[in-house]
Amino acid sequence: MAELKLNITPKQFKTVLVGVDESEQGYNALANAIHQAREDDAQLIIASILEMGDLSAISALHLDVIKEKRAEIEENLAKYKAYAEEQGVNQVETVFADSVKAGEALVEDIAPQVKADLIVVGAHSREGFWGSIGSQASYIARNAKISVLIVQN
Repeated sequence: MAELKLNITPKQFKTVLVGVDESEQGYNALANAIHQAREDDAQLIIASILEMGDLSAISALHLDVIKEKRAEIEENLAKYKAYAEEQGVNQVETVFADSVKAGEALVEDIAPQVKADLIVVGAHSREGFWGSIGSQASYIARNAKISVLIVQN
């Protein structure tokens, strides 16, 4: 058998963008993004998206409900940032967005804005927050113009 010689250097990422929510898959995505950011000494951007379409029509009309959801997400983002810093990531920022679809927001808006070169997301999510993240993860994989890591359990 012929010896295989590869002169390929793995890509070193500069900005890792991770989409998180309050699910096991979201936490797995965060753990993998932290690992990659540490490995490459990259900036870590932790993003969470309030999908307005997931709110009931009545909830969407109540400003207090929306404010409460936003406050919960921002509190969680602060916890995720503190955790990433405790794990040794030197540059951590958070991003919060409202959107109809999380995948579109990550690919079309947030990734270009933060100049991400890797997007990390979970394969599935809890029902009702990111909707069917399976379809969101699939959207991200098909439409991102940068590398994508879809994390399974």
